[in-house]
Amino acid sequence: MPINSLKIYECGYCTHPEKVVNPRKSLKTITFSATAALLKHPKKGYILFDTGYASYFLQETKKFPYSIYSKLTPVYFGEQQSLKNQLESDGISADEISTVILSHFHGDHTAGLKDFPKANILTSKEAFTNISGLTNLQALMKGCLLEILPKDIEKRIKFINDCDLIKLDNSYGPFYEGRDLFGDNSVIAIDLTGHAIGQCGLFVQLDSGKKVLLCADAVWVSEAYENAIFPHKIANLLIEDVNSYKNNVLKLHELSKQAPEIDILPTHCKKTANLAKEGYIYE
Repeated sequence: MPINSLKIYECGYCTHPEKVVNPRKSLKTITFSATAALLKHPKKGYILFDTGYASYFLQETKKFPYSIYSKLTPVYFGEQQSLKNQLESDGISADEISTVILSHFHGDHTAGLKDFPKANILTSKEAFTNISGLTNLQALMKGCLLEILPKDIEKRIKFINDCDLIKLDNSYGPFYEGRDLFGDNSVIAIDLTGHAIGQCGLFVQLDSGKKVLLCADAVWVSEAYENAIFPHKIANLLIEDVNSYKNNVLKLHELSKQAPEIDILPTHCKKTANLAKEGYIYE
């Protein structure tokens, strides 16, 4: 039962030197959009993959220790860019979102969670365990802002690990297994641990036969997987498992060669952001 449609939204952005993600580049500052995806499932209704930035992020990063985050990573966000407001502009209310799938718990992926209080939260057990029981400062060192998470998250959270583990055929390239999130092969989660422990990506099967991979922060820019480029060593400060990160870059590179018909969309890539700006809808 394929997904009816998939649309990308840009929800603010941050800036970093280009050299951080590609050592061959200069120190020129470039933007990294925080994107989120809306999936329409024929039975489950509207589903989000991550939430981008939101005003809660700006509020919390005015305070210490979270202010460290805003100083190291300047964030640019206006309320009109919130995912909730953009969805409402498309005629979709926050209460219509049945599920928010979290790739991982970094602030630029979780900041809008509070805007969807009726949605189930689906993520990997490893990702949640990795940030559970930490102090604010400990979580911050992992890129997580605990105060922007919903207070009732433990009541609403469900784990990808409890979904059926299935073997994937050759059309998925070097990815040999994944979790069938809804039992119909429409959305298959794969482990992309590296940038964050327990990070997941989604293979989305659309009505048209088109397949899209939402690969979160497995790479920051498309040229990384296209040309098998590893980031600058300083980026290791932002990567929890460097070896797994590099392995995933190579797997994405192999996938892009074996199955060029699959659109691979990193969360922060300009190509992904352009889909949002164009209002493009996969159907």
